[in-house]
Amino acid sequence: MMSLRKISSSAVIKYGLAWDELPWPLNEELKAMEDLIKSDLTGQFSYTEMSHASKLKIGWDAGEWRFSFLNQQPLQIRAGGRQCLGMAGGELFLFDNREISIDDFKIDLEERKITFYGMCSSVKNSDGRKFKSTISFTKFHTMEAMKINSEVVGENGKVKLKERIYSKAGYVWITLNLGEESDSDSSVDYGSDSDSNEDYGSESDADSNVDKHESDLDSSVGYESALDFNEDN
Repeated sequence: MMSLRKISSSAVIKYGLAWDELPWPLNEELKAMEDLIKSDLTGQFSYTEMSHASKLKIGWDAGEWRFSFLNQQPLQIRAGGRQCLGMAGGELFLFDNREISIDDFKIDLEERKITFYGMCSSVKNSDGRKFKSTISFTKFHTMEAMKINSEVVGENGKVKLKERIYSKAGYVWITLNLGEESDSDSSVDYGSDSDSNEDYGSESDADSNVDKHESDLDSSVGYESALDFNEDN
């Protein structure tokens, strides 16, 4: 269980509260935590497949996440209120043509991951559907990688999953989009009935899919084209 001091320190960092005038020991602890977030949970990442490639930059500063695709305006997420990201959020979190709103996020430094909680637009429910996305950072052999795993909870607790793996900038890594391809609820026109056959798996099915994806991810290093290549050369 986290100590009260640890919880308080995490809250100060998360909400971007001023801490430069706090007592020296606490100030140093907060600075170390901030530096760890920037070193372990940020960076430039690339996604490459046969017909598509993209680059994503993740930044953190004073309680604000910044997600920037190449040649696009950055998306900014802060704690303390709903952040409406629109369809750009749907693109970031792998649910294209949907609008995403973020209500909160959780930083886990030990596991090197960030979990975002919010809502995803739906043609069947004008209030949207519950949404969660986990961005995790890991290393395969000598290569740094980042994985986005997003899920939307549909009717009766059924879950739709989307997953994508990025490699650290500086490597060319042919990766896979492991999420479900069927997306009949892709429109944000609430008057439409086009999602009457939404492709949601049951919650238990979703768990088994995650396990399968993890297995695919582990085996993909030897199967995908993972080349140690400096893009600047």
